[in-house]
Amino acid sequence: MTIEIKNLNKTFKTHEKEVFALRDVDLTIETKDFVCLLGPSGCGKTTLLRLIGGLEEGDSGEILDDGKPIVEPSNERGFVFQQYSLFPWLTVLDNVTFGLDLKNGSKEENIKRAKTYLRSVGLENTEKLYPHELSGGMKQRVAIIRSLVNKPKTLLMDEPFSALDIQNRHKLQEQLVRIWQKTEKTIIFVTHDVDEAVFLADHIVLMGKNPGHIKEVYNNKLPRPRNRNSKEFLAIQNHTMELLES
Repeated sequence: MTIEIKNLNKTFKTHEKEVFALRDVDLTIETKDFVCLLGPSGCGKTTLLRLIGGLEEGDSGEILDDGKPIVEPSNERGFVFQQYSLFPWLTVLDNVTFGLDLKNGSKEENIKRAKTYLRSVGLENTEKLYPHELSGGMKQRVAIIRSLVNKPKTLLMDEPFSALDIQNRHKLQEQLVRIWQKTEKTIIFVTHDVDEAVFLADHIVLMGKNPGHIKEVYNNKLPRPRNRNSKEFLAIQNHTMELLES
């Protein structure tokens, strides 16, 4: 599944003026890529992700998914938001099976699949718990699994780990890489954290603002598993910072 973004523009109108969120964005994302959209606040990262997800429409240009225009949300593209977005009145298991049940599949098969996915991230003992009984890291794992269980081809993630402490953030980053390697999904991940982008991505899309635009796409060839303390990792991190600030 190749996602092609061609000459994409997006504006937002306020009471006082028209603000360019994105201008002349061109980008191609290949199947199984792990891509991070990296840049400062206000550079249009989340807007671009929402446009790819079909949650918003551009003013001009186009976004193609395997040659077909993206005009609305689709089960082909799962979305994990910055906030956990779980239903507080449903258990973990019911949250995960919610989308599956809407497809009118076998309830027994839906539960079996959900339990398998929960077990893969160490949440097999949380099935009967409610969101308020979970830690932040556990909630975000449930949100990720809820998207993955529907078997989307592309997973869109909007700063999903930003609210977590650094230890949990690093653990979830490692789990996400393992999930990506196992499932071979295409992942598009928004972040403003250079360390996170270098650890996760094969391709880092560096964005600037006023208006939002793509400055450069850096191909991160650092082999996996990645060691944050290695000279190679720190060198790429410093180089990425220089590209952002240039």
